[in-house]
Amino acid sequence: MTKNIILGAVAALVLGPTAALAADLPVKAVPVPVAIYDWTGFYIGISGGGSLGGSSHIDAATGLGDTMGYNVKGGLVGGTIGYNWQVSSWVIGFEGDASWVGEYGSHIDDGLAGVPCGGNFVCSSPFQSFTQETWNATARARFGYAVNNLLFYGTGGYAAAGVTDGVKNSATNALIVSSSGTRNGWTAGGGIEWGFAPNWSAKFEWLYMKFDSAPLTTGLLNIGGVTEGNRSAVTLDDNVVRAGINYRFGGGPAPVAAKY
Repeated sequence: MTKNIILGAVAALVLGPTAALAADLPVKAVPVPVAIYDWTGFYIGISGGGSLGGSSHIDAATGLGDTMGYNVKGGLVGGTIGYNWQVSSWVIGFEGDASWVGEYGSHIDDGLAGVPCGGNFVCSSPFQSFTQETWNATARARFGYAVNNLLFYGTGGYAAAGVTDGVKNSATNALIVSSSGTRNGWTAGGGIEWGFAPNWSAKFEWLYMKFDSAPLTTGLLNIGGVTEGNRSAVTLDDNVVRAGINYRFGGGPAPVAAKY
């Protein structure tokens, strides 16, 4: 009996400080899931911005410009539909959009095809060439890299636009001749998209669009003894800068990793 009491006292003296020290050690925290933004899913959206492009009317007889290249500019607003698929930090997808466009540009013809205005030559042609874009649409692939809720992407594909080309009387602004149709072409660009809520994102992007040239059949034009003939081509390209908001069905943040 006395022996057991002595052994118990010795054990208390040896183990007591160790137990107290263990009680003071920090306890490892329970892993906490961290929400990583998920870009996968179908989405729809709206966008708006501006476009600044260039156009030129080319004379069929000489192959030179009836006008020097001139700016074609205006605003646009439209809708977007697409799908993203995220693998690790990489995001691939497809996107289509269509926009109403209020884009217009014109220039007084240079008189003698290919002769620039300025210097000793004064532009006094009675003809004024113009180009007007009323809508455009694209079907594109997107490839990007996601840093959580920030997506940096490049994009490219098919582009189309509704375009009217024509010639006016430069003195009266009366329409002489015009032709309307759909232009086909290609587009490429890039942008950044920010997921500011589980299913909502905002984007800012730039697209360059290059459209096929189209002929403009004018016949022989004559005003005050000045004549012009058919145009072999009317060129058009665009630089579109726009911002938009998308709503994604599915996706958003999901706990896929654990931090201590």
